[in-house]
Amino acid sequence: MLVLILWRPHPVNKVMTISFGFSTPQPIFIPLDPGKGDALYFASLTIGTNPNPFRIIADTGSTDFWVYSSTCPTRGNKNSVNASPAPGTRTASFGYENGVTLKAGTIREVVNFGGQFLEMPFAAATEVSASIANRPEEGVMGFARASGSRMDLPPVVDLLALSGLIPEHVTGWKLSRGIDGKNDGELVLGGVNPTKFVAQSTVTVKNLHAIDWQAPVEAASIGNVRVINDPRVAILDTGALYISTSFPDAEALHAFIPGAIVTPAGHYILPCDNQAVLSLSIGGVFWPVDPRDLVDEPVPSGAGLPGYCYSSIQPDHARQPREWLVGSAFLKNVYMILDSTENTIRIAPLR
Repeated sequence: MLVLILWRPHPVNKVMTISFGFSTPQPIFIPLDPGKGDALYFASLTIGTNPNPFRIIADTGSTDFWVYSSTCPTRGNKNSVNASPAPGTRTASFGYENGVTLKAGTIREVVNFGGQFLEMPFAAATEVSASIANRPEEGVMGFARASGSRMDLPPVVDLLALSGLIPEHVTGWKLSRGIDGKNDGELVLGGVNPTKFVAQSTVTVKNLHAIDWQAPVEAASIGNVRVINDPRVAILDTGALYISTSFPDAEALHAFIPGAIVTPAGHYILPCDNQAVLSLSIGGVFWPVDPRDLVDEPVPSGAGLPGYCYSSIQPDHARQPREWLVGSAFLKNVYMILDSTENTIRIAPLR
């Protein structure tokens, strides 16, 4: 079925839909391919008449959906769209916490979401930081709340639900672990995949923020030791790898990881064969992190620390007190369900 989204430009911000064909809305299942070190997760989507799939980051830490414009001078050989911005639509410049910036205009094209086609408005980037020219992403598909859009456009899940292609404003997330070799990561648009998680053990918490997906963390432990005993807020971000915290929290957690040390540059490193287990208490349940997920890339050989790797827990000046950014190091270990209608976050054990 082809569905057209008719978008009335900013500032009116209204959507009308025209659909051709009849079907009952069903969840859409999109495979997610882990990037190097599980730092990013990619969906493969085709756009317009371009037969080559776009490799697009699936990101709960941002709202907008953008791909490269063919006019972007830093895109190199990356896939791109040729469509021009629609008259009267918004052009915006914005950036990400990792320093990447871009300028984009609004275009309309048909996007193929797992066999369901939607003509919709999204952003074509005409300027993008050259720092990501050699990275594999050809765009970003954001799943944060609608109020976070810099383009004044609804996020993808809202457009799909408004069009009647999916039954609800819900996404289900299973992030795979590259070293397991299963490649079973998946994004469900409009529902969940019950074969991926233990439904009866699901916990539900209220989202704490108007834009980000923020879950309350009651406590954190290393092994059997409760290291953090008072509340924290976790920004759940599939577009990040690390668990980034304040400097005091990073120091407290690493104090209980055997062999962990801090470098003169302020980075924490730990034995590559780490066996310590970090657990976060969310919804009254402690959710353990596989010890392998606390280990990132090896320390460079010139450092003279053989057998050491960077920790996946790192301090970050960008973090507010009691605020953590929680990326795939944790999220690989749970099934996550984000409900924009109820403004809730559900977490469940993996099967």
